[in-house]
Amino acid sequence: MSDARCMAFRMMLLALPLLLAGCGIGPNWPAIAQQAANIRATCESQLKSGIVRTHLAVEDCANPPIRNLYVQAGWPDIDVLDAYLAKREAIAAQWDRKAITPQQARAEYAQALVDENTQLQRRYADRAATLRAVSPMICTRNGPFMYCH
Repeated sequence: MSDARCMAFRMMLLALPLLLAGCGIGPNWPAIAQQAANIRATCESQLKSGIVRTHLAVEDCANPPIRNLYVQAGWPDIDVLDAYLAKREAIAAQWDRKAITPQQARAEYAQALVDENTQLQRRYADRAATLRAVSPMICTRNGPFMYCH
């Protein structure tokens, strides 16, 4: 296989999760996100009930099963998720040490989520641009006019 064809094939593989999501094939990401929210809520309820005593313990409870959930589903951007979960742990540790207020912690959690979403949007845009760049163009002639898409 030539270098150009090999590169095109690699680019198509990079775009495959995006393609599958667009075609309705593959994991149900909204359902997986809901499962992750349920895991986090269960762990947070343990803090409220006194089963765990720190915010870091909540993260230790929630993060591994949430990560496993996405790994098992084939999430293509696990490194972005890992960075988000690590940021949540750092925020929780600061909150537990009283280095930040609960309000600051909530604001930092929100910013961490914004940062994660921004990174994912960039990745999706890059994949879409790559897909457009390597997709074949189909042209048809109608009299003197050529239509390509």
